[in-house]
Amino acid sequence: MIERDDAATIQVGNKVTLIKWGNCTITKRLEEDGKVHLFGTIDELDKDFKGTAKIHWVSADPSATIKVRIVEYDHLITEPKIEEDTNVADIVNHNSKIEYTAIAEGCLRRLQKGDIFQFERRGFYFVD
Repeated sequence: MIERDDAATIQVGNKVTLIKWGNCTITKRLEEDGKVHLFGTIDELDKDFKGTAKIHWVSADPSATIKVRIVEYDHLITEPKIEEDTNVADIVNHNSKIEYTAIAEGCLRRLQKGDIFQFERRGFYFVD
């Protein structure tokens, strides 16, 4: 499985690099029920990674993955500097907390409360 945003940009004939696996040439693309299904051929001998989209992926096997709840925080104030006459209520970011569910590698099961880790391309997270 790959991120929806990545799948949206990949077309038949594209060569992509599946991180820590290898290059894959997309041979078929199906869209149904709002999901994109991509099919491809892995070429383990192809070591030319220049010019390919680098795609992070996780196994589609539910026993090898885990659902995680992610909470991210954005800036509370939308302006870089608050002037004396600024009404603070006008510059508050009411969408500063974002929560969503993601599917991650099963090794995250071993994390303990208080651990800090990084999701590549996303950032650092704290386990609570």
